[in-house]
Amino acid sequence: MSLNLDPAEKLKEAREYATGNTEAEFLLVRDTGETPEVGKLPIGHTVQQEVADIFAQDLTSHIDDLRNGDTRARSLDVANTIAEDSIMQCAPVTDLPGSELFEILISRDHHGPTTYTADPKPDFQLIRISEPDGKVLVGVQSYRGVELVETTNKLSLLYSGQEYERFRGDMVVIQPNVTAVYYDGWLFVISPKTFESIFNMREEYEKRAKEAIEGFEDAGICLANKSKMTEWLLSHINILRGMYEVYDAGIHEQATPNQIEQMIETYELDQRFSLEYARQNGEIELEVGKYVHTWKLLKLLSGKYAEDEIMGTQWEIDSGQRL
Repeated sequence: MSLNLDPAEKLKEAREYATGNTEAEFLLVRDTGETPEVGKLPIGHTVQQEVADIFAQDLTSHIDDLRNGDTRARSLDVANTIAEDSIMQCAPVTDLPGSELFEILISRDHHGPTTYTADPKPDFQLIRISEPDGKVLVGVQSYRGVELVETTNKLSLLYSGQEYERFRGDMVVIQPNVTAVYYDGWLFVISPKTFESIFNMREEYEKRAKEAIEGFEDAGICLANKSKMTEWLLSHINILRGMYEVYDAGIHEQATPNQIEQMIETYELDQRFSLEYARQNGEIELEVGKYVHTWKLLKLLSGKYAEDEIMGTQWEIDSGQRL
């Protein structure tokens, strides 16, 4: 792994930072579509320490998983999102899209108070541990990482040690786990699909997919019935992940019509699937007649077909399917 850090050691450093600082903030984030609204949950000093301890305990579990080999660390890559292995993805925060949602990870702003019952409901929440002129440690949690038990219209009882007494108010139950961790310039993604949803990565995928399609067109690799083909390539989150891979690897800037045609002929893609192509004026035009074969078009555009040298079997890379 070409990461200039040891993820387990960096997370150990983050854990020590969490336990060595007694002030922690619990922030609720509401994505309004413009500037995110961030509010601070009013919690006392004792609860702050409990939040920091819970965060540190979760970090310990991930450190142990990395050291025991139960989790593998890899560079942040959209391909890992659909992997079956237990993977922790790591990236410098400078590699993330420059959105305001990501900017709040490294923010040390003072936010006004808010509650879970305020409208609208939070989209996600952050545990932030920091000190003046020091590093920032942030744990990202899905909104579903908290259970809000509303007791206003219910008879709720609390055992005081001698008898049950009426409990008035709303109870918040915080789950002891995080989706991602930010510390010292590095992001560690533990639950990629949840993280993807929290930070609206679909919008980023769509943007880059469209740029890849335009890049192919500039290279003479065009889509017949472009509006329909583009709609299909943007229709499913997994296809979008694949298109983002194409963009991220720069395939749309390197592929040529001749290479695409050679791949079609070598692997008989136009005979195996509803893929059609035509050559004219040095360009190649591609189309699939069935939506289900959009996946095959994506595999073609990303160059994911291969032939093993032992048995001569042709394969579809990633899926592991024989052709």
